Amino acid sequence: MKIIKVVMSLFLGLGSMLLILSGFKNVNNDAQYVNHQVNRFGINILPDLKIYTFQSKESKILPGLSTEKASGYNCSGTILDQDKMNRFAIVSMFYQNGCYTDGQYNNSNYKVEFGSVGDAAGEQQFEAYKVYGPSTKAGKFLASNHCVYYQFPTKENYTVYELEGEKINKIKEIPASEIKVNEFNPIKELVVSTIEGSKIFFFAPSSQKISIYSKLSQTIEGARVKKTALFDIDKYRYQSTYKPYDIISSRSNRVFFPLSANNQQLCVVWQDQENQSILLTIFGNDLKSESTIKLPNTTKAILVAATNDNLGNYYYCTVKDMSSGNSDDVVALYKVNSKGQQLAQDNPETGASGLNLFRFNSYKADLKFLDGKLGLFIARTMHKSSDGLNHQGGIAVVFDANTLKVFRNFGQTSGHSFDNYLTVNSNNEFVGIDLGDNYPRGINLHKFTPLEINSKIIYTFKTEHGTSAQSPAGATYPAYSEISNSAKKYYKWSNDNGTYTSLGALIEVDNGYVVVYTGEPDATGKSINNSRVGDQNTDPRNIGFLKIVKDFETKSGSGDVVSDDMVLSKGISENGGFYTFGGNWAEQRNTGVQWLSNYKDKSKGSVENLKAVKLQDNSILLVWELVTIDGYSSNYVSTYAMKIDSNGNKLSEPVDIGSHVRLDNRDDLLVIGNKVLVVSGNEVEKKLELIVFEMK
Repeated sequence: MKIIKVVMSLFLGLGSMLLILSGFKNVNNDAQYVNHQVNRFGINILPDLKIYTFQSKESKILPGLSTEKASGYNCSGTILDQDKMNRFAIVSMFYQNGCYTDGQYNNSNYKVEFGSVGDAAGEQQFEAYKVYGPSTKAGKFLASNHCVYYQFPTKENYTVYELEGEKINKIKEIPASEIKVNEFNPIKELVVSTIEGSKIFFFAPSSQKISIYSKLSQTIEGARVKKTALFDIDKYRYQSTYKPYDIISSRSNRVFFPLSANNQQLCVVWQDQENQSILLTIFGNDLKSESTIKLPNTTKAILVAATNDNLGNYYYCTVKDMSSGNSDDVVALYKVNSKGQQLAQDNPETGASGLNLFRFNSYKADLKFLDGKLGLFIARTMHKSSDGLNHQGGIAVVFDANTLKVFRNFGQTSGHSFDNYLTVNSNNEFVGIDLGDNYPRGINLHKFTPLEINSKIIYTFKTEHGTSAQSPAGATYPAYSEISNSAKKYYKWSNDNGTYTSLGALIEVDNGYVVVYTGEPDATGKSINNSRVGDQNTDPRNIGFLKIVKDFETKSGSGDVVSDDMVLSKGISENGGFYTFGGNWAEQRNTGVQWLSNYKDKSKGSVENLKAVKLQDNSILLVWELVTIDGYSSNYVSTYAMKIDSNGNKLSEPVDIGSHVRLDNRDDLLVIGNKVLVVSGNEVEKKLELIVFEMK
């Protein structure tokens, strides 16, 4: 019998102990809530996660020869005995014109273990199945997927769960009205043909409350999910009537906007994904309470940025999801008070003479308040230019915080801008970074006031060149022999939209600005190696570190060249360049680049979703996800954290903090006191989730 241990320990209150001694099963303790304990440092202590395990009783290979009922080739709807195991079956699904089972266009032969999932206290036990990925892959290509069919024993509401490592994920709720008792019911969300490794599914009546977290109140649960020498990590989950975005599968622009009210109270501006309501959630100081109010969103537009001031007012920007063209209310800015009452609203001009916003798509925007003004970074697709094309780029705009009218539009910050990060500095200036693939090509540092903007490139990267002598413009160029080889020949022109880089954060320190990011250095740490290019991430992503002088605008760097007098960090310097679309040589230079990670093989490790914040002791906490890359596929491994000082020196080695802390590609961390906060959501369970690093 196999036992998979899920978590480290189980918190049991006295009431639960008495129930176990009395032999009760499936106990519902909704009325009993766990109170925080407090350690000698004044830090709240949540109970540890509860233990759930899978116990295997028998196994069988299911070939996958059964098909669903559909109007297509081979779709008979017959479920064969050889594809059944107790109440579980694997069935081939319709694809285009039929259901494929002959092995040419379908995977086959799935090992399935029948058993149970239960908690360590023996209070709950549920029928479960561990499904392994197909042992035989499609001979040609995968067309028909296989999914799970299940026989529910009773006609009542059921919930389908996955036991994933130390987590229990709710997959789907199935109402009694959709269940045919003792018949095989399709659960098409449980696709097994693409499983890598194995997955454990179990089925339970929805009346049974199943959670690895402890009840803190009627609508809040939580647990301590990690203990380390640097910090402990707590996770709180708040039941909501709204449906938050799940950051793991959410749209690519920012989703949650964590803010600090009076520098001590957490609040979050976010959006419901069902009806596009914009919401303000304010948390109690002990995080055991929260209140949510609805904010104006007259056009049901997408929330793209939010900030607040020190007077209790909130500001946010929305952009309509335009299928085509422009209208008068594409962009809206709102100002509300802490009760959600609208104080001001404006629609800035988005025509070619205004923000020049034709479409927003899923680009990035960032908004900050400073001294009666709002600074906005926003990337967008522009209206057609004289060449007949809709180009893309980022701009910086300043608004009056009272009227929300445009005060100054500084125009483009980067061409083809795919990422941005904005903050304010101690000199009452907006300061930020954005990422562009050209004009210039790299990470660009910007500092602006309502009156002027100054910008310099601080990091630049490699470029993929043309693989044919003739460019799309019809011009012909000579071979680029310096980077060509027997497998691939390049020519002296380029049109590479790839940036091989993502932004982490910009942090002001005593004598400069720290910038952390991910880049793709080659084996020697060089970033401008034009032979290491392409869509499939030839090199893994690593954590880059730069420290830039505060008066960078006065230094000598220009174009795609980073000068020594701009950079305080000590690290790799390199010279290079690329041939532009018109065949002209563009010089590039990096200097002072430090790499804080050293992944060499993308199939074994690569960095994604890097975040960083400055802590109370002026050290810097880095948090990122480790993935492996197979072709175009990125596979999550775990989440890591590390402390560094303002010069890039490691104050700790990377700490594996596990999968309970997941990050998206742009939402930022927030520091309040000794806490580092990460906001996320669970769309299936309609829960707002809060991850708290309790720093030691």
